[in-house]
Amino acid sequence: MRVRFGVGWLVYAAAAQGWGQTNTQAVEKGQTLFQVHCAYCHGAHGEGGRGADLTTGQFRRGGSDAELFATVRNGIPGSMPAVSATDDEVRMVVAFVKMLGSPGLSERATGDAAAGKAIYEGKGKCAACHAIAREGGSLGPELSDVGRRRTLEYLEESLVTPEADVPIRYRAIRVVTRSGATISGIRLNEDDISIQMRDTNDNPRSFLKENLREVQREKSTLMPAYGSILSRKEIEDVVAYLNSLRGGQ
Repeated sequence: MRVRFGVGWLVYAAAAQGWGQTNTQAVEKGQTLFQVHCAYCHGAHGEGGRGADLTTGQFRRGGSDAELFATVRNGIPGSMPAVSATDDEVRMVVAFVKMLGSPGLSERATGDAAAGKAIYEGKGKCAACHAIAREGGSLGPELSDVGRRRTLEYLEESLVTPEADVPIRYRAIRVVTRSGATISGIRLNEDDISIQMRDTNDNPRSFLKENLREVQREKSTLMPAYGSILSRKEIEDVVAYLNSLRGGQ
């Protein structure tokens, strides 16, 4: 698992909670506890999976300290079990969860955001797969507030080595029909009889499994590694542009 929250973020987290810097260990402990109790359903970085995406900063049962404590302590009947931990440990988990949606707020990129936007829209062809303010594709994560939700380290690594961290819902899938046609994309839904996917042209497709020769579920991503496409300066500029995307914050 890659470390997403360095010392600078932890100091910011402690300040946001009204703690002194000496208490950053409590936030670190919350991160460790999250991996033990929560990551299986909510993803290693809170990106969601079996459970809700926690990086949005929006919580179904409220986002105050008390509301989050009650949710983690008691669980949600029928969908989320209570966490088996002490009250102090639950408070540490709550502090970590509250920060999941805003680790990028304490950081400022050194690149040229305007130049990065031009690369994003032009040479990078990023809008083909990613949407900003509902404009763009849907093969990759929505980016309107990615600068709030992700650190500079995460943004750069996602460009240079995108396969390092691929949310389950964006992992590549490839189907081969009985006639030999191969279609690649991301999986949308699947049952015993059929499978639905979004192909690389961003079109929804549905196939009966009886008409398929093979279904290949990949752990990789459809996103290219931009480290071999863009220069170092261009990478820095795109990171700066992404860091500037903060949604309603």
